[in-house]
Amino acid sequence: MLDFSSRTVSYHIRPPKVKLTYTLHMFTVAELKGKNVLLRADLDVPIKDGRVENNFRLVALLPTLKLCLENAHRTCLIGHLGRPESLDPAFSLAPIQEELKRLINQEILFITSGFSPGECWKGEFPLALMENLRFDPREESINRELAHELSQGAEIYVYEAFASYRPCTSLQIIPEIIPTRTGLQFDREVSILQGILREPAHPTLLIASGAKPDKLEIIKQITPKFDRTLLGGKFASPDHLTPDGLDINEEATSLFKKAISEAKTVVLNGPLGAYEDGTHATATKAVFQAIKDSSALTIVGGGDTVSAIPLLGFKYSDFGFVSTGGGAMLDFLALGTHPLLEIIK
Repeated sequence: MLDFSSRTVSYHIRPPKVKLTYTLHMFTVAELKGKNVLLRADLDVPIKDGRVENNFRLVALLPTLKLCLENAHRTCLIGHLGRPESLDPAFSLAPIQEELKRLINQEILFITSGFSPGECWKGEFPLALMENLRFDPREESINRELAHELSQGAEIYVYEAFASYRPCTSLQIIPEIIPTRTGLQFDREVSILQGILREPAHPTLLIASGAKPDKLEIIKQITPKFDRTLLGGKFASPDHLTPDGLDINEEATSLFKKAISEAKTVVLNGPLGAYEDGTHATATKAVFQAIKDSSALTIVGGGDTVSAIPLLGFKYSDFGFVSTGGGAMLDFLALGTHPLLEIIK
């Protein structure tokens, strides 16, 4: 349920009895009317052979994008893809342009690197997409000049990139220059994750998996906020792993399933094994099924999780909420906020 005339919104997610309310920084439709809208989006999606392999983040963008297209004068999309070290065509947003055109059935002006300030507001199309911001080293160096170039001609900045947590010009400086509001998906992420931190249904269960030491450090910060935490991947204890160490063993899988059945709130971040090789997906599939069957409030997230869901035969609608963030989801659970909220509060 969304009320665009208000700064307060309520979301009903599975199970229906759960209601989470959060006071937002979301735009109102009136603020978009006839304006030039600069829209920062989560465009970091997997690309294979020049095509978008998984469009989950782009589909999550559509409600905000469509409201902009219906009400704004013009809309300019900006965002990141990967971590290019130069103008590498492998990190171009051209495949994003093609997929978005397909999703909205509308032409999109594509602005390559070396743009001139205000270029996105020219031409015949109401929607423009600017090339990967990370092609310009000033995006990562927190550069005020770039922020002014990007925001020239824009009257409102709508931030719909929850998954972006790292310091960058588009996150930190543009909100200081032009009026900034958050997008529908961003606020849904914040509302649901804050609800877990503030008023969770107990017992709460965190299932986290991965390989990077920095992720484990974040998980250690989050663990005290949950009644129980179970670890998969390289974070799992040796007696929970298969002999080759690439999946959770049968005994541990049963333990995970039992914990899910007893929980009232379940948060999962990351597949439990090397599911992508087609051989070590047993535990992940079993845990996904247990979460799907659970009557608890279920939240899953992480780039690998988003990819694994359709690959293992599940639908995103099988889960209460699927986050567009991976590390950002964990960071939010650890810190209780997002960097953007600290700038525009």
